[in-house]
Amino acid sequence: METTGTLENYVEIKDQKIELEGITLLHLNEIRKWTQFLSILGFMAVGLLLFLGVIMLVVSFFRSPFQYDQLGMMGPLMWIFYLLLALIYFFPVLYMYQFSRYAKQSLMQIGSGGSSSELMAYAIIYLKKHFRYVGIFTIVILAVYLVVIIGVIIAFAIR
Repeated sequence: METTGTLENYVEIKDQKIELEGITLLHLNEIRKWTQFLSILGFMAVGLLLFLGVIMLVVSFFRSPFQYDQLGMMGPLMWIFYLLLALIYFFPVLYMYQFSRYAKQSLMQIGSGGSSSELMAYAIIYLKKHFRYVGIFTIVILAVYLVVIIGVIIAFAIR
């Protein structure tokens, strides 16, 4: 039987269970700690980007629209760039934080003898969302790089 990821295969997999040994749970707990640390740093970076965006917005109100700076006319529009960056960066950080939160709750229930399958399933879902977001974003950035490189090659060829 070929496993191609069809719905029938998913239904067969959906009802399966997996048991994790103690050492695996210890590794999972360490992963959870690192993702929590990195997500907290990520939230701080998002906050810094938002702060810089607000600073740029305030500065742009006190400048004449005809006043040029070293960036040309981009100076007053930089606040949009910072806010967009904060928005893009927020979601993978949130997903990583949600993974660490649900994994912690699940591991705590294991420690108290409870059932934690549902919480660990939520944790894995958020980990999947994080990597899917990062993967799609990476593909988009690589596509933009490719378009820019082709544009530069064409510009040099025309010159």
